[in-house]
Amino acid sequence: MHFFTIDRAKDRPDPRVLMHRSFYASSLPRVMAVCRLFGHKPVVDGYDSQYGPENRRHARWVACERCGVRPDPQGNLNADRWQLGQPYPGPFNGRHFPKEAAHQLAKRGIPYQTPTQPGPWPAQPTGTLAAEVVVGRAHSTGIGVKVGNPGDEHTLQAHLGLGPLGACYLTSERFGTWVQRRLNNEGFQTREIDLSIHSGRLWWKVWARENEHHASDPKWMDGNVHIDPRHHLLGPRRNRKISETDRMPVTVYMPEGDTHQATVHLEQWQSRRTRGRATTYWMAQWDCEAGIPVRNHEWKGDHTYSCAWQIEHVTPDTERWPYILAAKAAEQCTRDRAHYGYRAPEPAA
Repeated sequence: MHFFTIDRAKDRPDPRVLMHRSFYASSLPRVMAVCRLFGHKPVVDGYDSQYGPENRRHARWVACERCGVRPDPQGNLNADRWQLGQPYPGPFNGRHFPKEAAHQLAKRGIPYQTPTQPGPWPAQPTGTLAAEVVVGRAHSTGIGVKVGNPGDEHTLQAHLGLGPLGACYLTSERFGTWVQRRLNNEGFQTREIDLSIHSGRLWWKVWARENEHHASDPKWMDGNVHIDPRHHLLGPRRNRKISETDRMPVTVYMPEGDTHQATVHLEQWQSRRTRGRATTYWMAQWDCEAGIPVRNHEWKGDHTYSCAWQIEHVTPDTERWPYILAAKAAEQCTRDRAHYGYRAPEPAA
């Protein structure tokens, strides 16, 4: 068993947050009282898909119907012979093949075939529990739970957000598999039940797919309603751009000594409801066609190209406003470099 914590507040310090810390407990033994008393209940597990290569659209292996534990190796059964959920009577004579040996064979171009028959059940199945606690200002107000799909590393998740008071997030890995297998054991969509308040609306999700919405989904599954009384009394709020300045060329000077050519401009926006007074505000935007590197990454990219933000006390009448925006762009990129741990390239010899 391993226990450790991570201080999240040091990455993005906020004076309104008293504590932001994650707690982890890994390699915890799973209870599985019924399986330990009466043994595992093996069934055929796997998936059927219409995507990918033809030889990978169907797969079958063995898992316990109650706790979800798989033998080691899990087996590679014939998908034409075995149906999902079908009881598996045996045998369990598959031999475990070390991962290091499989990697060595792969380096030499020798394909490794997963044993057809499943092996013995693991003697000490383990799992992981994690919690994230925020004391002070949080970015959420609501409550929700998530039930992971069969391929999700997070079996169950839950959160409670109290806005200015804080928030708490809980996650389990392998713990709660009995619940997951009975509620969401088909497909690859994590399901969630959530109730939250933000942007003047009450939002809800009732067994909805995570980060996915279909036009055919019923309204009761994923929807929202206005709860801000101003919306009903004064009408909806609308924003529109009423003017903007010409784009001005500037040079962004970074603390590491590198410079970048960019353009900046100001936009004047108006916000108003159907009934009531209108308010105006200014938006600042900078663009850098070549990009400014803010992190070191081989394939995700390491450049930021543009950004827009609301700015106060800066208008076209402000003296030297383009240079103020260039300094703000340098400040933002400097914060991003500190967050990602950016390392400037060494000068060529």
